[in-house]
Amino acid sequence: MANVDWLKTTFVGGYDSGEILDFVPSSTRLKQEVMIGGSYRDAFIKAVFPFLRPDSQVLEIGPGKGSWSRAILEFIPEGSLTTVDFVDVTPWLRPETYGGRLVCHQVIDFSLSMLPDNHFDFCWSFGVLCHHTVEQIEAVLAKLLGKMKVGGVAVHQYAEWNKLYRSGRPLQVADLIQKPTTDTESWWPSNSKDAMAAVAEKSGWKVIFDDLDLFERDGMIVLKRW
Repeated sequence: MANVDWLKTTFVGGYDSGEILDFVPSSTRLKQEVMIGGSYRDAFIKAVFPFLRPDSQVLEIGPGKGSWSRAILEFIPEGSLTTVDFVDVTPWLRPETYGGRLVCHQVIDFSLSMLPDNHFDFCWSFGVLCHHTVEQIEAVLAKLLGKMKVGGVAVHQYAEWNKLYRSGRPLQVADLIQKPTTDTESWWPSNSKDAMAAVAEKSGWKVIFDDLDLFERDGMIVLKRW
């Protein structure tokens, strides 16, 4: 299931997490925060905000319905946000309302070929690499590296199975373990902090933090292009 065709079709309806910056979460966001074991608002403040400047050039991978996108755009009034997704996100994100500060690309593979090289200060993804195999993550990170400026930072949420087991968070753990025979058949491929850091380094990134430990269930890695 964790192949490109599955990734292209599973989220065609768009993934919505509500308003990330609201002090009181919506029922949609609250349900997700209970499952992951942490606050999205706190995660934004600790994992996104420190890396933004008013004029930052930001790349977001897999924005869905734009919950994190809207939050990012609030803090880059002189910058821009570029998104890439397997589905057309423009009906949800409405880039025409941002005066050129938001550009959305629909992609067909992991090549990121439509993006300029050495361009982005910061890259963000959430709810994306948790559905990718380690091999797919390596492909994404390898292509992403050249799109970042030297000194650029990327922060990605990822599946951390050691935390998943320890947390007891609801993610149909028995279903994940017993039914799939390989990671390419799983909607939540196996991964770990060590594996994520290793594949990032193999792709040419410097690992700043292998996990910010903002969530009880999942990991959050911070990478830098030297």
